[in-house]
Amino acid sequence: MSNIDILMASYNSEKYIESQINSILSQTYNNYHIYINDDISTDNTLNILQNYKKQYNNIFSIKQNNERLGIKENFSALMNKSNADYIMFSDHDDVWFNNKIEITYNEMTALEKKYSSSVPLLVFTDKQVTDINLNVINPSHNKSEKLNTKNISFSRLLMGNVVSGCTVMINKSLKKICGHINKNAIMHDYWLALTAASFGHISYIDKPTMYYRQHDNNTFGAKTYSMKYAFKKIKEGRKNMQQAVFNNIIQAESFLNQYENILNSNNKKILNEFINLKNKRNLYFINSVIKNSFYKSGFLRNTGLFFAFL
Repeated sequence: MSNIDILMASYNSEKYIESQINSILSQTYNNYHIYINDDISTDNTLNILQNYKKQYNNIFSIKQNNERLGIKENFSALMNKSNADYIMFSDHDDVWFNNKIEITYNEMTALEKKYSSSVPLLVFTDKQVTDINLNVINPSHNKSEKLNTKNISFSRLLMGNVVSGCTVMINKSLKKICGHINKNAIMHDYWLALTAASFGHISYIDKPTMYYRQHDNNTFGAKTYSMKYAFKKIKEGRKNMQQAVFNNIIQAESFLNQYENILNSNNKKILNEFINLKNKRNLYFINSVIKNSFYKSGFLRNTGLFFAFL
């Protein structure tokens, strides 16, 4: 059995972290090690983790950061320490189905047979959205948010991420080429998705493998994407929408700078076309989006995008 590192970033997680750790300990696939970086919690989280460490010392490692890193840097630090065949990412407040590792691992090994383990690979899945008591609000997070998981091209990912980190498994080849998550990355999962799409392959499993707990403290919560929601976002201001695209462009510039020497010519061209969007407005912007397939997921998001730059 291949070894898998499960990386978790915790912060003030005393309400939910036990149920998440217990769900990992109940997995049908059991050759894993749990690494947790605590981001200077001020509640009882660290004591809870230390109790688990005493019980499961052989598969459980914890560290408290010397300074608060935030989610992206915390996961990046954890990745840098890993030397496992595969890495999975865990939020501190979710609950995994007991076959989550097995299902994802089986897909990953199938990909490696198809493409080779030397190719950077990423697998992600759907998830069920629940309330704080794990009552299911929506059986499919990705369908409720109208995410396009069928066409995960590099050009589309540049405009918007569809890969949710808490469902992800990556292989060692992707970890190696990714290195430290760039400071201008919007989030660790977004950077991993771009890297996998550019240098390897992404596979989506169209079924949930976990409960995604929705509560007030979620940094990135789920939302149902509807016509009402879309027009609310448009009404809130074109500047906010434009800023989101500009943030993606900054990320793309950093991606090009970091990987320029190893990118193929086609992906270099795609990146330069995307970066050049910052100089375009009105129909020139829309034409470039259409020409290069820099689409967001779904009609409503693309409508909002075009309105923002008219």
